[in-house]
Amino acid sequence: MKKRASFTEQSVTFSQTVEFFYQTARIHGRSRKTHLIYEWVFGTFSKHLRGDVPLEAIDTATLRAYFSSRLEQGYRPSSLSMHYRTLHTLFAWAVRERLIRANPLDGIPKPKMPKIFPFMLDESQVVALVQACDTSSKYGCRNYAILLILLDCGLRLNELIGLRLDDVSLLQRSLKVHGKGAKDRIVYMGAKTAKALRHWIEVRGFKVGYADNLFISRTGEILKPRHVQYIIIEIGKRSGLKMRLSPHKLRHVSATLAVKHGMDTFTLQRLYGWENVQTAMRYVNAASPALREAHAKASPVDRLLEC
Repeated sequence: MKKRASFTEQSVTFSQTVEFFYQTARIHGRSRKTHLIYEWVFGTFSKHLRGDVPLEAIDTATLRAYFSSRLEQGYRPSSLSMHYRTLHTLFAWAVRERLIRANPLDGIPKPKMPKIFPFMLDESQVVALVQACDTSSKYGCRNYAILLILLDCGLRLNELIGLRLDDVSLLQRSLKVHGKGAKDRIVYMGAKTAKALRHWIEVRGFKVGYADNLFISRTGEILKPRHVQYIIIEIGKRSGLKMRLSPHKLRHVSATLAVKHGMDTFTLQRLYGWENVQTAMRYVNAASPALREAHAKASPVDRLLEC
């Protein structure tokens, strides 16, 4: 049987490494969006190399020059950080596969990211969104259920579209969500969301030829991402909001409200499907009522000028 290539036996080029990496990513069920990020970063870095060089020839100096060139081209910190993370993932994988001895990015600190609070709406704006839904028609009921699930469960757009009828348990008020990286999880919904979902399922129907997805179009087909985005944009307009809404922004709103009403960090991480607890901490830092209440009790100016 042919042995796996390693740095002790033969050298591989950057393009060969990327191709091997793609094969592994497909096996592990990486999403299409993740593959597009890989293609963008690896393609940009390959152009910088100006030729297919041996993987071992890519050193810290090469990578410093690459990140410096990105800065000169006006890359934002978020884009620079994405390039760093993606290349670090590739080189770390190559080390595990014994294609190189060490990760050349280990000698370069991660780019600093500005601390940006997640998108937020106040509670009156969220109520206005819900009240803007017209449930007098069949597909108005669908749109209402979509909005409540996005607000109540904080699903990603692809997770919402991927829900199937047999993923729903109205008795348990739960959904089986097919998350990023082929990772399933169970999330829960409140009584009002479950009631709206029950109503949608009743009016949805089960005609021959309908997709088995929970949310379908008027022709019985799976909803496309742009269709859901349009639904949310229109609800936002009808509610009087000045900003443009999206399903992803509602995920931010959902997580922020969950923290505000008492959800702890680790529960938030599990229910919203984040691998890193630091992601959940962003919402805790932005919306934790404990911080506001603590300051209200110990405000230096209020205490100093107290009559």
